[in-house]
Amino acid sequence: MALYRPDEAVAMRPLSPRQQAAITARRTCTVCTTVGTTVLPERRGPWLPGPGRVCTNCDRALEEQHRRTCRRCGTEFQQSDSVTGGQCEACTERVRQAEAVARRLALRHCPGCQMQTATREEIAAADPLDVALDYPVTCHRCRTAEQERQTEARRQEERDRWDELGPVRRWARQVLAAPHQFAILDTETTGLAPDAKIVEISITDGAGRTLLDTLVNPQAVIPEDALGIHGITDDMVRDAPIFGQVLPRITQALSGRRVIIYNRAYDTGRLVYELDRHHRATTPTLPGISLPSEEYHPAAVAWMDAQEWDQCAMEAYAVHVGEWSPYFDGWKWQPLGGGHRALGDCRTVVRRLSEIAEAPDPL
Repeated sequence: MALYRPDEAVAMRPLSPRQQAAITARRTCTVCTTVGTTVLPERRGPWLPGPGRVCTNCDRALEEQHRRTCRRCGTEFQQSDSVTGGQCEACTERVRQAEAVARRLALRHCPGCQMQTATREEIAAADPLDVALDYPVTCHRCRTAEQERQTEARRQEERDRWDELGPVRRWARQVLAAPHQFAILDTETTGLAPDAKIVEISITDGAGRTLLDTLVNPQAVIPEDALGIHGITDDMVRDAPIFGQVLPRITQALSGRRVIIYNRAYDTGRLVYELDRHHRATTPTLPGISLPSEEYHPAAVAWMDAQEWDQCAMEAYAVHVGEWSPYFDGWKWQPLGGGHRALGDCRTVVRRLSEIAEAPDPL
């Protein structure tokens, strides 16, 4: 079926000179100016003088020439393997020597102000490992300036969060000023499970003076993973008193004192568990009333309520260090670093409080 009637068709008008020039330009190679019979593709590449329409022969020839030409000195070689990484062997060696000189100069000069801080002889006489670790040496002026910048940055950061940091420092100074009014408590246990039992408990005052330090017989086997942390064995606690026998001494040591614990939530959880276990065995509830397993014994709750629990030292120290945790969206909790024995951990808490209290205020 015909799409049009030839007898009614009108002949196409002749192309204008501008149209003819445009068609010719699309068929002309910009390198050799040869006019082809088909439209040439637009080509790009570092071997071409610029983007444009280039015939296949010119493109291949220029690319091959580019591979044989050193991009640094411009020398054209007969073989492409004479140029590696865009540079000839001579230029590569000159660059290597220049970089070696630059490295040697950098080792002898302060990276901040370029003042010479070491001699060539000192570096040559040093062990290669020491050279890698100790050089270049920053001059005293730059080192002092960097310390001042870091100090001011730290002070500004503390000023920005003084609403949190200020109360923590005032609290630590209050503890050190009146240590007899405070008690620091720490426990070692059979693990982290909800039914973990206490195997050691220590209490000091705010100055680290011992008020109580004793092993506790948990009446259970100490797991290997807990043993690997605190080193307390079953033999060590076999003849130790059970928690109920230690409880009066704990009560006396805490009496009239505000109690500080590094990880307060954990240790108070162990205390109320041991109190509940003790009172269930020794203190019956009202006749006819059975205590649900999910509830603590009233005597255990009353003992916990009678103590004056101060703020968590771990949370306070996290504010002092000021390392933000995006994961928890809060200040990162820092390890105590006390060796995982109760008395040593109590005295480490005292050192952490001293660290907080002795820090200079930024205001």
